[in-house]
Amino acid sequence: MSSATPVTPNVADSLESLAAILKRVVELVHGPRDDIMDIMTGFCQIAVIRLFIKWKVFEKIPAAGIISYKELAAAVGADVSLITRLCWLLVATGVLRQEGPDRVAHTKSSEAYTSVAPLRAQLQMGFDEYMPPILAMPRYFDAYGLKEPTGKLHSVKAFAEGEPELSVTDLMNRHPERMATMLLALSAMEKMYPHSGLYDFSWVAARAGESPGDRPLIVDVGGGNGHTLRAICNDTPGLPMSRCVLEDLPEVIEVAKTTADKEVLSARLVGMDFFKEQPVKGALIYHTRWCLHDYGDDECVVILKHLADAMAPDSKVLVGEIVMSNPPARSAAMMDMLLGTIGGKERTIEGFHDIAGRAGLKITAVSRGPRDMVIMECEKV
Repeated sequence: MSSATPVTPNVADSLESLAAILKRVVELVHGPRDDIMDIMTGFCQIAVIRLFIKWKVFEKIPAAGIISYKELAAAVGADVSLITRLCWLLVATGVLRQEGPDRVAHTKSSEAYTSVAPLRAQLQMGFDEYMPPILAMPRYFDAYGLKEPTGKLHSVKAFAEGEPELSVTDLMNRHPERMATMLLALSAMEKMYPHSGLYDFSWVAARAGESPGDRPLIVDVGGGNGHTLRAICNDTPGLPMSRCVLEDLPEVIEVAKTTADKEVLSARLVGMDFFKEQPVKGALIYHTRWCLHDYGDDECVVILKHLADAMAPDSKVLVGEIVMSNPPARSAAMMDMLLGTIGGKERTIEGFHDIAGRAGLKITAVSRGPRDMVIMECEKV
């Protein structure tokens, strides 16, 4: 498949299934020693890639051509021996390609790291934001006991940075450059999952004419800059953006007011905190996407309870999240581990039934999409 070929959700799922099958084949012939070597090679590889991003090594390799290790070292002001040894690790793992005894070239993999792009930001985020708390886990559990990390305070991440009394949000707000990298990385992950198409909103458009003109049709809770709300309205004829509400933290909404497109700005923009009372009452739909997995069960119950309290008898809550199988797929298990460092978690459908029930809601319908993305429709009990 060409790098320019668009990858549809169905194709992406097929490729993931093929990759999983090939991994299982490798697992059949690998012994424990091979597994350990692969693990150790993996963390060496991510360290070298992170160094090369920092030193701008990838940008110095010609896009179409080759460069000697001596020339590459001179271009970044490094020892030839150092650059050669680090490049060899990436050549051995297929990230770079060596020609002859002393020249190196790009591969499709390394080209992804040559510019400030979401994929490079994902790697950087993984190393900078998640590797330190993972390495701190033995010390964390020694200090706090063998309990699931939950809550905004005393997260593994804050512990790793020596600030256990800070929430992860407060911690990241101290580092705007790191926050910018994380937001860029998350934008790449967002593109892997559809903003719309999993749930049929046509009934909401049909109700637009039946409901009072001042009744909000959709409140997108934690909706960021409105990408999801815009996709929903664009894909649903007769669903006016002017009857929708975009909610997020006040500082996020202030940014949205200056960066969101004109269509999104026709919605009502509301700064709020979803751990507090929901300010918009009686909307037809309360929609939240990729928010609950950032929090533990008790916090999610609080969030959902505020939505339940704001609902009218015919209101619905839509929750868009990854829903894990049991046992989970490799990628879902990895994400669950990473989310655990900030006090969050991925959940099975049983896990979502539990937090919904504790909040006075029941899941009445489930719409499944690619890569385990699910929209759960909830009603008030």
